[in-house]
Amino acid sequence: MFSKWHTDQRGSVSIFLILILAIVFTFVALFIDYARIAAMKVQSERLVHSAVRSVMSAYEPELQQEYGLFAYGESSGDQIMSGVLNDSMDHGDRGDAFSILPLELDTSSLQMERMLGEYEIFNRQIGEEMKYKAPIDFTLEIVNKFKPISESMKEASNTVDVLKKLQKLYDKREDALDEMLTKQKKAAQSVDNIANLIMDQASTHISNESLGGGIHSGKDIAAQYDDFVLKSNELERLIAQRQERSSADKSEDDNEDAEIALMDSYRSLISGYQQGSSSVLSSISNNQNASRADHLKMLPEALEQWEEAYKMNEQMKQVITESENRSQSEGYDKVTREDSPGSTEELSKEDSEAIRKIRGQTEKLLLPEALLQDLKKEIEVQINHSQALDTQVSSFSSTMSGAFGTMSSSSQMKSAVIETRVQVDDYLRKYFISGSENILEAELRKLEENRSSDKERKETEKKAKAKLKDAANILNKINELSDKAGGYMEEYRTLQQYYDDSVTFNKQSVGDSSYQGAQLDNNPYDASTSAMDNMDGLFGSMGGMLTGLQDEFYQNEYASLYFHHFDITQLGSIVSNPDSSIGNDLVEQLSINKQELEYILYGFHNPVGNVSAAYAEIFGVRLAIRTMEGLVKNSKLGNPLLILAASLLYGIEMAMLDMIQLCQKGSIELSTYLKVEMTYRDYLRVFLFIHSNNDRKMSRMLSLIRFNTGINPAERATYSSGEVRIGMKLWFLPGIMKMFGSATSGEDEVEGNRYYAIKQADYSY
Repeated sequence: MFSKWHTDQRGSVSIFLILILAIVFTFVALFIDYARIAAMKVQSERLVHSAVRSVMSAYEPELQQEYGLFAYGESSGDQIMSGVLNDSMDHGDRGDAFSILPLELDTSSLQMERMLGEYEIFNRQIGEEMKYKAPIDFTLEIVNKFKPISESMKEASNTVDVLKKLQKLYDKREDALDEMLTKQKKAAQSVDNIANLIMDQASTHISNESLGGGIHSGKDIAAQYDDFVLKSNELERLIAQRQERSSADKSEDDNEDAEIALMDSYRSLISGYQQGSSSVLSSISNNQNASRADHLKMLPEALEQWEEAYKMNEQMKQVITESENRSQSEGYDKVTREDSPGSTEELSKEDSEAIRKIRGQTEKLLLPEALLQDLKKEIEVQINHSQALDTQVSSFSSTMSGAFGTMSSSSQMKSAVIETRVQVDDYLRKYFISGSENILEAELRKLEENRSSDKERKETEKKAKAKLKDAANILNKINELSDKAGGYMEEYRTLQQYYDDSVTFNKQSVGDSSYQGAQLDNNPYDASTSAMDNMDGLFGSMGGMLTGLQDEFYQNEYASLYFHHFDITQLGSIVSNPDSSIGNDLVEQLSINKQELEYILYGFHNPVGNVSAAYAEIFGVRLAIRTMEGLVKNSKLGNPLLILAASLLYGIEMAMLDMIQLCQKGSIELSTYLKVEMTYRDYLRVFLFIHSNNDRKMSRMLSLIRFNTGINPAERATYSSGEVRIGMKLWFLPGIMKMFGSATSGEDEVEGNRYYAIKQADYSY
């Protein structure tokens, strides 16, 4: 019995050990396959990354070599990827080979995305290409050249800005004051017609005269009045006498004819006196009414002109007050403060100080409040004076009506004539007749004291305008090149289509880029303001770049590095001699591939527009710099507006010479005070900052790339996403591994005795 029990015990132990061994084997087998799966996943990850990298290695070499850009070429990415994967999993032909990880490619897929033509992608690649070289190159080649003149240019810009505003206000004020005095004088002039009708020459005594001498003035009416009364009374006596004889029926034939003749003579003289008096008084009345109307119209208008002048003077005060608080100065200050390596010495502090002192003289242009109030008061005095004179003339006319039977005496009439003429003369001497008593002339002399430099300034302005016209004629000559470059229009139309495609691809609207030709302002003051505004924009952008690099900075430097610019020396003969003939070499320079940078900058789709715009803008920069120099050279002239006019003339003349040298040599010294060379390309790099339109610039660059290479960036990907499904045969317990796999990973799959891993890899240039 014991032996049987012992045998049973041994069997139970064996079963138990077998069970334990089975369980241990199961776990060991499970962990073996799990280890193989883990290794398979790592290997699959490596394989898919390697495959995607291999795909992206097939970039377009022309884009990389010519433009430093990476975009996928024309090869089949799926074919490259599957080929790399299959080669990596090839186990060879040996039958006795044993592989722990017998991987097999099930499926693979590849997606190509993020086209180079997208603004975001293109901009990112530009940034990667330029992030090291651009800041260094731009600082050494541009910033360090402009930094020394930043302080002087700030002062020049502020000074030109305030003086140009003051010049307009000053001229308006002075024109208003001149018009005020003119209206006062014209109003007074209307009284001059009345003077001779009252008395041909002023006198303190009027002698009696007989009728028959004619009535030409009030003096004649008064002088002949006593004789008029005498003959009127005598005529009445003779008439009464005849009536008495007629009633008595007495005849005196011998005296009757003589008496009748005498009576007829009296009647003629009396009638002539009355008609003449009526005519004179009527003329006086008409002229008085006209004079009154002129005064009622012109003197209020003179007050309006005074108010306009006063308003201009107040605005000038405000301009002067605000002149030291221009926001545009911030960009200049940032450049001035920048401690950039390799920068040259700054200009003399005395130069910028000399320009600053010009603004300190602007108070000279203001008219004192007391003077302006005196001018206004004198208009009011003239109004009162004219009204008093009008009353006197009306009284005179009333007194003169004695000629028509109103109660008057010759002495009253003579006194009225003399007194009225005295008052008329007094009014005319004060407001019309030239002389020491003329109030308006005295006021004008006071105003002229503040206009001592106006004549010289006006002459200087005329010279500056004529010189500016000469500069404009040269630019017009350049614009005329379009007539000889018509053969290139087809390529510009093609380029415009590529540009429109790029803008549309990036879901932007296409603006109107039609070109009418670059123009220069025909007013020297407007031209200088435009030039200084460009300098404000330049230093503002430069200051912003120094405080924090932006995408636009990289784009600008990329454009200047990788795209060709126009050979400005081809314009040498035209600029120095506008009447010279145009050679074929110049016409050939108008093709698109000879002026790519200008096109990126301005975007005109014609052979001349971009070159013309660049020439005009360089002239503007030269005008701004030369005007700054002119302010220093002419700072001793005294009158701020004369200083500005002389500086503009100097600036225009020197800028024209600069353009001749630039178009002959290809470079020009930045300033007389700063002996550093600025090339034509340097100026274009500067202008790229002023013309800030990133999206348009990128589309222009993309269209040029497409035009030059035949490769459409909108169709070339820079990003790939690959996915593979790799399988491996399981060695042990596929069912358990399927259960275990479903509990640990949702992407992997177990089908039969095979385990499948799905892996994805992304790669971008």
